[in-house]
Amino acid sequence: MKKSVLIIVNIILVIAVIAIFIIQSSAKTDISKGFDGNYLNSTFIDNTGLVENPDELTTLVQQTAQQLEMNICIYSAGQEDSYRSDSGIKNFADTSYDDTFGEDTDGVFYYMDVSGKSPACDHISTSGKAILMYQDNIDGIFTRLDNYLPASTEPVTAEHIENAVKCFLSALEDYSTYKSTFEYYYDSTSGKYMFMKNGEVVVSADKPPVYNMFFMLICLAIGAGIALITYFVIASNYKFKKSQNAVIYARNGNTVFRRKSDDFIRTYTTKHKIETSSGSSSGRSGGGGSHHSSSGGHGGGSHHR
Repeated sequence: MKKSVLIIVNIILVIAVIAIFIIQSSAKTDISKGFDGNYLNSTFIDNTGLVENPDELTTLVQQTAQQLEMNICIYSAGQEDSYRSDSGIKNFADTSYDDTFGEDTDGVFYYMDVSGKSPACDHISTSGKAILMYQDNIDGIFTRLDNYLPASTEPVTAEHIENAVKCFLSALEDYSTYKSTFEYYYDSTSGKYMFMKNGEVVVSADKPPVYNMFFMLICLAIGAGIALITYFVIASNYKFKKSQNAVIYARNGNTVFRRKSDDFIRTYTTKHKIETSSGSSSGRSGGGGSHHSSSGGHGGGSHHR
Protein backbone atom coordinates (compact mmCIF):
# COMPACT_ATOMS: atom_id res chain seq x y z
CA MET A 1 0.00 0.00 0.00
CA LYS A 2 2.91 2.39 0.69
CA LYS A 3 4.05 1.98 -2.89
CA SER A 4 0.59 2.89 -4.17
CA VAL A 5 0.48 6.01 -2.01
CA LEU A 6 3.82 7.14 -3.35
CA ILE A 7 2.62 6.62 -6.90
CA ILE A 8 -0.47 8.75 -6.24
CA VAL A 9 1.56 11.54 -4.65
CA ASN A 10 4.06 11.55 -7.51
CA ILE A 11 1.26 11.75 -10.06
CA ILE A 12 -0.27 14.74 -8.24
CA LEU A 13 3.07 16.53 -8.09
CA VAL A 14 3.66 15.95 -11.79
CA ILE A 15 0.21 17.34 -12.61
CA ALA A 16 0.90 20.38 -10.42
CA VAL A 17 4.19 21.13 -12.17
CA ILE A 18 2.59 20.73 -15.61
CA ALA A 19 -0.34 22.97 -14.62
CA ILE A 20 1.96 25.74 -13.38
CA PHE A 21 4.01 25.54 -16.57
CA ILE A 22 0.90 25.75 -18.72
CA ILE A 23 -0.39 28.77 -16.77
CA GLN A 24 2.88 30.63 -17.16
CA SER A 25 3.40 29.78 -20.82
CA SER A 26 -0.20 30.23 -22.00
CA ALA A 27 -0.66 33.76 -20.65
CA LYS A 28 -1.62 36.01 -23.50
CA THR A 29 0.86 38.55 -24.82
CA ASP A 30 1.12 41.88 -23.06
CA ILE A 31 -0.67 44.42 -25.26
CA SER A 32 0.42 47.49 -23.30
CA LYS A 33 2.07 50.14 -25.48
CA GLY A 34 3.43 52.22 -22.59
CA PHE A 35 4.71 55.74 -23.19
CA ASP A 36 6.60 56.62 -26.37
CA GLY A 37 8.46 59.48 -24.71
CA ASN A 38 6.95 62.19 -26.89
CA TYR A 39 5.57 64.47 -24.18
CA LEU A 40 5.01 67.20 -26.78
CA ASN A 41 1.84 65.36 -27.84
CA SER A 42 0.31 66.24 -24.47
CA THR A 43 -1.83 69.36 -24.62
CA PHE A 44 -4.49 71.64 -23.19
CA ILE A 45 -7.53 72.23 -25.42
CA ASP A 46 -9.74 75.23 -24.61
CA ASN A 47 -13.13 74.92 -26.25
CA THR A 48 -14.61 77.80 -24.22
CA GLY A 49 -12.59 80.59 -25.80
CA LEU A 50 -12.08 82.13 -22.37
CA VAL A 51 -8.38 81.40 -21.86
CA GLU A 52 -6.21 84.09 -23.45
CA ASN A 53 -2.95 82.11 -23.46
CA PRO A 54 -3.77 78.39 -23.78
CA ASP A 55 -0.19 77.69 -24.90
CA GLU A 56 1.06 78.55 -21.42
CA LEU A 57 -1.18 75.88 -19.93
CA THR A 58 -0.09 73.45 -22.66
CA THR A 59 3.51 74.02 -21.58
CA LEU A 60 2.61 73.12 -17.98
CA VAL A 61 0.81 70.00 -19.22
CA GLN A 62 3.84 68.92 -21.24
CA GLN A 63 6.21 69.48 -18.32
CA THR A 64 4.09 67.22 -16.12
CA ALA A 65 3.81 64.64 -18.91
CA GLN A 66 7.59 64.57 -19.23
CA GLN A 67 8.04 64.23 -15.47
CA LEU A 68 5.47 61.44 -15.06
CA GLU A 69 6.36 59.79 -18.40
CA MET A 70 2.81 59.56 -19.64
CA ASN A 71 0.38 61.34 -21.98
CA ILE A 72 -1.86 64.10 -20.62
CA CYS A 73 -4.72 65.91 -22.32
CA ILE A 74 -7.02 68.45 -20.62
CA TYR A 75 -10.15 69.51 -22.48
CA SER A 76 -12.30 72.43 -21.27
CA ALA A 77 -15.77 71.88 -22.72
CA GLY A 78 -17.59 74.96 -24.07
CA GLN A 79 -21.26 75.66 -24.71
CA GLU A 80 -21.25 73.62 -27.93
CA ASP A 81 -20.40 70.54 -25.79
CA SER A 82 -23.39 70.98 -23.46
CA TYR A 83 -25.52 68.49 -25.43
CA ARG A 84 -23.48 65.49 -24.25
CA SER A 85 -24.99 63.12 -21.70
CA ASP A 86 -22.88 61.72 -18.88
CA SER A 87 -22.27 58.51 -20.82
CA GLY A 88 -21.53 60.59 -23.93
CA ILE A 89 -18.88 62.52 -22.01
CA LYS A 90 -17.22 59.30 -20.87
CA ASN A 91 -17.23 57.91 -24.41
CA PHE A 92 -15.86 61.20 -25.76
CA ALA A 93 -13.01 61.18 -23.22
CA ASP A 94 -12.07 57.53 -23.82
CA THR A 95 -12.27 57.83 -27.59
CA SER A 96 -10.43 61.16 -27.74
CA TYR A 97 -7.60 59.71 -25.70
CA ASP A 98 -7.25 56.66 -27.97
CA ASP A 99 -7.46 58.77 -31.13
CA THR A 100 -4.78 61.16 -29.83
CA PHE A 101 -2.31 58.84 -28.10
CA GLY A 102 -3.26 55.29 -29.12
CA GLU A 103 -4.99 52.45 -27.31
CA ASP A 104 -3.46 50.97 -24.13
CA THR A 105 -0.79 53.65 -23.82
CA ASP A 106 0.05 55.37 -20.52
CA GLY A 107 -1.88 58.55 -19.84
CA VAL A 108 -4.96 60.53 -18.78
CA PHE A 109 -7.67 62.61 -20.44
CA TYR A 110 -9.45 65.18 -18.25
CA TYR A 111 -12.82 66.46 -19.49
CA MET A 112 -13.50 69.71 -17.61
CA ASP A 113 -17.20 70.45 -17.99
CA VAL A 114 -17.60 74.24 -18.03
CA SER A 115 -20.15 74.12 -20.84
CA GLY A 116 -23.09 75.40 -18.77
CA LYS A 117 -24.68 71.94 -18.56
CA SER A 118 -26.55 71.32 -15.32
CA PRO A 119 -25.38 69.40 -13.47
CA ALA A 120 -21.86 69.72 -14.83
CA CYS A 121 -20.17 66.34 -15.36
CA ASP A 122 -16.38 66.20 -15.21
CA HIS A 123 -14.69 62.99 -16.29
CA ILE A 124 -11.18 61.60 -15.93
CA SER A 125 -10.24 58.80 -18.34
CA THR A 126 -7.11 56.80 -17.54
CA SER A 127 -5.15 54.34 -19.66
CA GLY A 128 -2.20 52.01 -19.11
CA LYS A 129 -0.17 52.69 -15.98
CA ALA A 130 -2.36 55.72 -15.17
CA ILE A 131 -5.16 53.29 -14.27
CA LEU A 132 -3.07 51.65 -11.57
CA MET A 133 -1.78 55.02 -10.37
CA TYR A 134 -5.02 56.94 -10.04
CA GLN A 135 -7.99 54.59 -9.92
CA ASP A 136 -8.17 54.62 -6.11
CA ASN A 137 -7.67 58.40 -6.01
CA ILE A 138 -10.19 59.64 -8.57
CA ASP A 139 -12.55 60.95 -5.90
CA GLY A 140 -9.68 62.70 -4.15
CA ILE A 141 -8.70 64.47 -7.37
CA PHE A 142 -12.28 65.65 -7.97
CA THR A 143 -12.50 66.91 -4.38
CA ARG A 144 -9.45 69.09 -5.00
CA LEU A 145 -10.86 70.39 -8.29
CA ASP A 146 -14.14 71.40 -6.64
CA ASN A 147 -12.19 74.09 -4.77
CA TYR A 148 -11.38 75.84 -8.06
CA LEU A 149 -14.34 75.14 -10.36
CA PRO A 150 -17.72 76.86 -9.98
CA ALA A 151 -21.02 75.07 -9.50
CA SER A 152 -23.10 74.30 -12.58
CA THR A 153 -25.26 77.43 -12.33
CA GLU A 154 -22.41 79.86 -11.66
CA PRO A 155 -20.51 81.80 -14.34
CA VAL A 156 -17.12 80.51 -15.48
CA THR A 157 -14.02 82.66 -15.87
CA ALA A 158 -10.60 82.06 -17.38
CA GLU A 159 -9.16 82.09 -13.86
CA HIS A 160 -11.37 79.14 -12.88
CA ILE A 161 -10.07 77.09 -15.79
CA GLU A 162 -6.42 78.03 -15.29
CA ASN A 163 -6.49 77.23 -11.57
CA ALA A 164 -8.27 73.92 -12.23
CA VAL A 165 -5.62 72.91 -14.78
CA LYS A 166 -2.82 73.63 -12.32
CA CYS A 167 -4.68 71.80 -9.55
CA PHE A 168 -5.20 68.75 -11.75
CA LEU A 169 -1.53 68.56 -12.74
CA SER A 170 -0.47 68.90 -9.10
CA ALA A 171 -2.85 66.08 -8.11
CA LEU A 172 -1.39 63.82 -10.80
CA GLU A 173 2.05 64.32 -9.31
CA ASP A 174 0.89 63.74 -5.73
CA TYR A 175 -1.02 60.54 -6.51
CA SER A 176 1.51 58.96 -8.87
CA THR A 177 1.86 55.65 -7.01
CA TYR A 178 1.30 52.09 -8.23
CA LYS A 179 -0.84 49.33 -6.85
CA SER A 180 0.93 46.29 -5.48
CA THR A 181 1.75 43.21 -7.55
CA PHE A 182 -1.27 41.37 -6.14
CA GLU A 183 -3.80 43.98 -7.27
CA TYR A 184 -5.27 44.52 -10.70
CA TYR A 185 -7.89 46.58 -12.51
CA TYR A 186 -10.46 45.09 -14.87
CA ASP A 187 -12.18 47.11 -17.58
CA SER A 188 -15.49 45.37 -18.29
CA THR A 189 -16.03 47.34 -21.52
CA SER A 190 -12.87 46.10 -23.24
CA GLY A 191 -12.42 42.89 -21.19
CA LYS A 192 -8.82 43.85 -20.35
CA TYR A 193 -6.84 43.46 -17.12
CA MET A 194 -4.15 45.88 -15.94
CA PHE A 195 -1.58 44.79 -13.38
CA MET A 196 2.08 45.00 -12.40
CA LYS A 197 4.56 42.28 -13.39
CA ASN A 198 8.30 42.47 -12.78
CA GLY A 199 8.03 46.21 -12.18
CA GLU A 200 6.21 46.86 -15.45
CA VAL A 201 2.55 47.57 -16.21
CA VAL A 202 0.86 44.79 -18.16
CA VAL A 203 -2.37 45.07 -20.15
CA SER A 204 -3.75 41.63 -20.91
CA ALA A 205 -6.93 39.70 -21.65
CA ASP A 206 -6.07 37.40 -18.70
CA LYS A 207 -5.92 37.86 -14.96
CA PRO A 208 -2.45 38.16 -13.42
CA PRO A 209 -0.73 34.72 -13.63
CA VAL A 210 -0.25 34.68 -9.86
CA TYR A 211 -4.03 34.46 -9.36
CA ASN A 212 -4.39 31.56 -11.79
CA MET A 213 -1.46 29.76 -10.14
CA PHE A 214 -2.85 30.11 -6.63
CA PHE A 215 -6.25 28.90 -7.81
CA MET A 216 -4.71 25.88 -9.54
CA LEU A 217 -2.59 24.97 -6.50
CA ILE A 218 -5.60 25.20 -4.20
CA CYS A 219 -7.60 22.95 -6.52
CA LEU A 220 -4.74 20.46 -6.71
CA ALA A 221 -4.34 20.44 -2.92
CA ILE A 222 -8.06 19.77 -2.47
CA GLY A 223 -7.99 17.09 -5.16
CA ALA A 224 -4.95 15.44 -3.57
CA GLY A 225 -6.64 15.36 -0.18
CA ILE A 226 -9.80 13.83 -1.60
CA ALA A 227 -7.77 11.27 -3.57
CA LEU A 228 -5.79 10.16 -0.51
CA ILE A 229 -8.87 9.95 1.72
CA THR A 230 -10.71 7.95 -0.92
CA TYR A 231 -7.76 5.61 -1.33
CA PHE A 232 -7.43 4.87 2.40
CA VAL A 233 -11.19 4.36 2.83
CA ILE A 234 -11.27 1.85 -0.02
CA ALA A 235 -8.12 0.11 1.20
CA SER A 236 -9.52 -0.29 4.72
CA ASN A 237 -12.89 -1.68 3.57
CA TYR A 238 -11.60 -4.20 1.05
CA LYS A 239 -8.99 -6.55 2.51
CA PHE A 240 -8.78 -9.92 0.76
CA LYS A 241 -6.89 -13.04 1.74
CA LYS A 242 -4.52 -14.58 -0.71
CA SER A 243 -6.50 -16.47 -3.35
CA GLN A 244 -6.21 -20.27 -3.54
CA ASN A 245 -5.96 -22.53 -6.56
CA ALA A 246 -9.48 -23.27 -7.78
CA VAL A 247 -8.54 -26.91 -8.49
CA ILE A 248 -8.63 -27.82 -4.76
CA TYR A 249 -12.38 -27.12 -4.64
CA ALA A 250 -13.31 -29.65 -7.34
CA ARG A 251 -12.88 -33.41 -7.56
CA ASN A 252 -11.43 -34.94 -10.64
CA GLY A 253 -14.05 -36.46 -12.91
CA ASN A 254 -16.96 -34.53 -11.36
CA THR A 255 -16.61 -31.43 -13.44
CA VAL A 256 -18.70 -31.25 -16.57
CA PHE A 257 -18.47 -28.35 -19.01
CA ARG A 258 -21.36 -27.54 -21.30
CA ARG A 259 -21.54 -24.84 -23.83
CA LYS A 260 -24.69 -22.96 -24.74
CA SER A 261 -25.09 -20.00 -26.99
CA ASP A 262 -28.00 -17.82 -27.91
CA ASP A 263 -27.92 -15.96 -31.18
CA PHE A 264 -30.04 -12.90 -31.66
CA ILE A 265 -30.73 -11.06 -34.81
CA ARG A 266 -31.62 -7.46 -34.23
CA THR A 267 -32.83 -5.05 -36.83
CA TYR A 268 -32.58 -1.33 -36.35
CA THR A 269 -34.60 1.10 -38.41
CA THR A 270 -33.83 4.79 -38.41
CA LYS A 271 -36.35 7.30 -39.66
CA HIS A 272 -35.58 10.86 -40.67
CA LYS A 273 -38.24 13.44 -41.15
CA ILE A 274 -37.55 15.81 -44.01
CA GLU A 275 -39.20 19.13 -43.48
CA THR A 276 -39.93 21.45 -46.35
CA SER A 277 -41.36 24.90 -46.43
CA SER A 278 -42.72 26.98 -49.22
CA GLY A 279 -41.18 30.18 -48.03
CA SER A 280 -38.94 31.77 -45.46
CA SER A 281 -38.89 34.96 -43.52
CA SER A 282 -36.07 37.01 -42.13
CA GLY A 283 -36.08 39.39 -39.21
CA ARG A 284 -35.40 43.04 -39.78
CA SER A 285 -34.06 45.57 -37.38
CA GLY A 286 -34.65 49.24 -37.52
CA GLY A 287 -31.87 51.46 -38.78
CA GLY A 288 -30.05 53.90 -36.55
CA GLY A 289 -26.98 56.01 -36.24
CA SER A 290 -23.70 54.48 -35.16
CA HIS A 291 -20.97 55.96 -32.98
CA HIS A 292 -17.31 55.22 -32.53
CA SER A 293 -16.56 53.55 -29.22
CA SER A 294 -13.14 53.18 -27.69
CA SER A 295 -11.78 49.63 -27.62
CA GLY A 296 -8.77 50.46 -25.47
CA GLY A 297 -8.75 49.62 -21.78
CA HIS A 298 -9.78 52.58 -19.63
CA GLY A 299 -10.28 53.41 -15.99
CA GLY A 300 -11.28 56.65 -14.36
CA GLY A 301 -14.59 58.10 -13.25
CA SER A 302 -17.11 60.94 -13.46
CA HIS A 303 -18.12 63.66 -11.00
CA HIS A 304 -21.05 66.10 -10.85
CA ARG A 305 -20.80 69.69 -9.69
